Amino acid sequence: MDRRKFLELSAAGLFLTGLSPEILAMQSASRRGRRGKDESYSVVMLGDTHYDTAPESVYHEGYTIANAEREAAHRKEFVRDAEMWEKYSPRLLKRAACLVDDNTRLVYQTGDIIQGDTGNIGTHLRMLDDAFKRIKSEFPDIPLVTVAGNHDVRAKDDAFAREAYLNYMPARMSSELGVQVDSSDFSFRIGPDAFVVIDFNKPDDEKVASLIAEASDARYIFVLIHCTVFPYDSTKYFRWYYHGKDKNPAARDRMRRILAENNAIVLCGHTHTTEFLDWYGDGGRITQMTMNSVWRNDATGVYEIQSEGPAQYGRKASQPVFDEFRSGLKAYSRSLAAGSYKMNVSDGGVTVDFYPGDSTRPAHRFVLR
Repeated sequence: MDRRKFLELSAAGLFLTGLSPEILAMQSASRRGRRGKDESYSVVMLGDTHYDTAPESVYHEGYTIANAEREAAHRKEFVRDAEMWEKYSPRLLKRAACLVDDNTRLVYQTGDIIQGDTGNIGTHLRMLDDAFKRIKSEFPDIPLVTVAGNHDVRAKDDAFAREAYLNYMPARMSSELGVQVDSSDFSFRIGPDAFVVIDFNKPDDEKVASLIAEASDARYIFVLIHCTVFPYDSTKYFRWYYHGKDKNPAARDRMRRILAENNAIVLCGHTHTTEFLDWYGDGGRITQMTMNSVWRNDATGVYEIQSEGPAQYGRKASQPVFDEFRSGLKAYSRSLAAGSYKMNVSDGGVTVDFYPGDSTRPAHRFVLR
């Protein structure tokens, strides 16, 4: 490739040296606004993984916080996650790896790649590196992208945890994608489609708005974020959504409008549920797919629906915030099942096949577009 072509691609944010020449060609054609045959591909997806191991001293030595009750709850999670990674997570990853085919262009993990709760920055860096390499070992030839979850920046002192994440993950994403990633908010393209990554922990709405504006010519805009965009139906955690926890309704409404006007497809995690939501409002449409890979027991390896239909959205939490969304819902379902997911993208639409646990067959196909 000559220097002029390199600079052209770099300026457009599309020089993905970590991807195949086929993708580069697709991107170039998309930029010129000319598409020939149906540009189809797949993405293998994982929800939260909460990587950890026993004994606690491996990653949690020196961890303590002032809130004793909260610390006790975290230590129960250490036990849960260590047992999960001993019994279930390796099986789930092996199943996910089998979903890769010649058409797979990306592996996406929704954040909370680690449990966190470390005692110092060195251990936090090591935990991030161990988790990423463990998952990457199952997908050695496919770019692996993750987003910032709350556990990824949670520690004895969240400040050093965030410093560790920003020291480690942007460089890792740069290597995976072949683009320059210098923060936890960034974007990249696959063929005619744009992927916008958002760090919900410290939202930079101006940057996100700019990234989405730059992607306005895309066939589909996929938003990769750890938390949900719509409130989660939980009595305790219903505010854990984009700008919900900081109780900033103006920012929430603005960003929701930007996503809707661009008909965004949101791919998220955090709630430890498999949840589908299709909403019309603010002059457009937002389709949200929430994914879960916290396979913590036999029961969560089976797909069973807890809530289904727009009328059921928010009934568990019973909070006024849900009322403003219910009328715009066209589809809604919620399950506690965990597993792996395969997204199929083409001119004809976008679907996600869900494989609970380590099942060899999909339990359900979600139609996103």
